Amino acid sequence: MAESKRTPTDADILAVLTRHARLELSAERAETLVPALDGVLELLEALDEVPLGETAPAFAFRAKWEGVR
Repeated sequence: MAESKRTPTDADILAVLTRHARLELSAERAETLVPALDGVLELLEALDEVPLGETAPAFAFRAKWEGVR
């Protein structure tokens, strides 16, 4: 997969996200959340470094509990 750099989160991006989610967020709360959201997204980026090998990730789980009591 081609490597792409994530755009750092800022107040404008957070405002767009909250509008899409139909959330009301005060300016003070947004100021607190920007660095927290950016930190979480940086942690998630670490998953890009995990080698998956030949096994594709599972996107669904189908439990068969037949015969289990």
